[in-house]
Amino acid sequence: MKVGDLVRMKGTMGAPLYDSDLVGIVVDRNHHPNSTQIGIKWIGGSGKMDWEPESWLEVVSESR
Repeated sequence: MKVGDLVRMKGTMGAPLYDSDLVGIVVDRNHHPNSTQIGIKWIGGSGKMDWEPESWLEVVSESR
């Protein structure tokens, strides 16, 4: 997963239990000791960047 990729929530057991069809763009990455946090700007969202665990996300379309 890299800056510019389009992503969405996986909807797995590890992800929050809410229904969201939002797609977002990866704008930053932050490595923590136990996981990598991904900075996402959700299209149609609040306009703010949200940090999500990489394991909660799936790539919809890779950047070039």
